[in-house]
Amino acid sequence: MAEDLFDRALELVMDGGQTLLANGGEVFRVQQTMEIMAASLGVQDFHVYVLTNGIFASAHLPGGESVTLVRHVPTVSIHLGRVEAVNELSRELAAGKLDVVEAEQKLAAARALPRVTPRREVLACIAGAAGFAYLFGGTLADVPVAAVAGLLEALVCLHFGRHSINRMFTDIVAAFCCTVWAIAVQAVVPAVSANAAIIGALMVLTPGVALTMGVRDILNGDYLSGSIRLLDALLIAGSIAGGVVLGWIVARGLGVA
Repeated sequence: MAEDLFDRALELVMDGGQTLLANGGEVFRVQQTMEIMAASLGVQDFHVYVLTNGIFASAHLPGGESVTLVRHVPTVSIHLGRVEAVNELSRELAAGKLDVVEAEQKLAAARALPRVTPRREVLACIAGAAGFAYLFGGTLADVPVAAVAGLLEALVCLHFGRHSINRMFTDIVAAFCCTVWAIAVQAVVPAVSANAAIIGALMVLTPGVALTMGVRDILNGDYLSGSIRLLDALLIAGSIAGGVVLGWIVARGLGVA
């Protein structure tokens, strides 16, 4: 029975860490939270190593036998509500307010928290693109053009996301669509600045979270994880730039740029 509870406690710790990492938790916080949960649940000799896409942990069974667990986290998306729920769970465990069964129930509830609906994502992209276009020197004439560009980007990302298409290819297509749209509008309405509309729309795709977390991981001594995140941010930025360049090339070929 004790061994069964130990197995459940260890699985709970791994599930909690996986949930944090998969929803945008920083590497050092994932590791720290897992160690707190393990100590609170009485898991002996718990050691964990966290990367941006994987968790490696080991512990000793009540009988003295060692066990090793590995979790692969292939994709990471931002859901701070789930991150906060797991952090609250770890605090309650540390305070002795929960047992294993109650903690499993709370973790299941945290992992089931819904994401933002597609409609809200689209509205956020429209508002963000329009706002950034005006913020970066665009006029009121540029704002609706940027808003439509943000709409195109959101629709491309949602459609490609349903088919699990690679993020870099998705960003290339999204940047291409918003660039061609802005240039075409400028050709018809010279008062519109395609540059302002494009910049505003592209800010929605900018990998700011990956860049920030990469720098923080490096500052915290997690050089491998930080380098992976920075490389990911650079690849996404390069994909966005490639989409914009491709859009200008096509627009010039059609004689509208």
